[in-house]
Amino acid sequence: MAYVKFVAFSLLGILLLTFTMPATTSTPLSPEDSKALEDVTEGSNKFAINLYQTLKKPNENIIVSPISVQIVLALAYSGAKSNTAKEIASVLHLPDNLDEVLKGHKLLIQSLENPVLKVANKMFIEKTLGVKSDFQKNALNYFSADAGQVDFIKNAEAARNLINNWVLEKTNDKIKDLLAPGVVDAFTRMVLVNAIHFKANWLKQFKPELTHDQDFHVSTTEKVKVKMMEMKSDFPFRYHRELDAKILELPYSGNEFKMVIILPNKIDGLNEVENKLATINLNEVLSGLHSVTVNVKIPKFKLESTIELKDILIKMGIKDIFDEGAADLSGISDERMYASKVIQKAFIEVNEEGTEAAAATAMVNGLTASLGSHQPRPITFIADHPFLFLLKKQNNILFLGKFFNGF
Repeated sequence: MAYVKFVAFSLLGILLLTFTMPATTSTPLSPEDSKALEDVTEGSNKFAINLYQTLKKPNENIIVSPISVQIVLALAYSGAKSNTAKEIASVLHLPDNLDEVLKGHKLLIQSLENPVLKVANKMFIEKTLGVKSDFQKNALNYFSADAGQVDFIKNAEAARNLINNWVLEKTNDKIKDLLAPGVVDAFTRMVLVNAIHFKANWLKQFKPELTHDQDFHVSTTEKVKVKMMEMKSDFPFRYHRELDAKILELPYSGNEFKMVIILPNKIDGLNEVENKLATINLNEVLSGLHSVTVNVKIPKFKLESTIELKDILIKMGIKDIFDEGAADLSGISDERMYASKVIQKAFIEVNEEGTEAAAATAMVNGLTASLGSHQPRPITFIADHPFLFLLKKQNNILFLGKFFNGF
């Protein structure tokens, strides 16, 4: 039997939730639901750090939405079998029980619901493909991913344009042309897409009149000019002795979403911080912050990226799904399929008002030291050299990146 392609794409962008889900209520979760959500969240953050460590390159800006990649892979996992499923579960650090995986992701997506954060999932399926009803039900019930029929066999270009237009709409026009010409063809049978859109104002906005040109030290010997924003106010902050870095948390309006900046103490200390994060528990890094008065200076910036994740995921241990001889996606369809691509396009803009971020991921299937009272106040936090940043809600990492230079 011939193999056909399966494509998965991940959009990193302004988080946009388009599928109707039950509204979040104050009703406490059952112990079983709490465990499912906790296990999926813990695994998600481990995957986020591992993904960053695998794709990072020296002397380059990075922006990625780990949770967007995770959702697409988890959706594929729900239809994977045998070693294909085992590899995905291992890399995503998923619970052993499929029901717990599905329930955990449903609760995760629901927990992200917010007017400023939107998440959209959709399956674009070749109209002649027989997709198993259990997979479609799980996709809709647990991932809010409905199915749209397209004609890859006879008109792949029209299908590509339809998918790209859906992505463009769901990311507020930030992610354009997720699928380049030729990515889908007559052998494509399914494209799984996740789109995320986030746009929010800072809880405490920077005053534009204080923004000024300032040197940004790319290294100890090289510098560029950036637009530096400035503010003095109370923010959660800590020194982290083991990372040899300062950590600052900037809340957005509503105080649910936070941007965390990890600033090495040394101009050339970012590589050391990155390496240490591979072995340090991220929750420990982000805990122990105390509200203190801080003189903050951070650059305005806009980052965009297109990442082909296939080789990255293979390096992380997800191999069989990309091998047409080994892939087992028999929970999706009886027609033999394998994943040919996983692509993510990402966007983030940080300015005086706040942050806008967008991401899209698509899969194509086819044939420390705590702050002591002795610390001087106010504290100075000047991000004038390379730093890490992440955007999170509670313990969920939505975006993760590195600002290395101003271009």
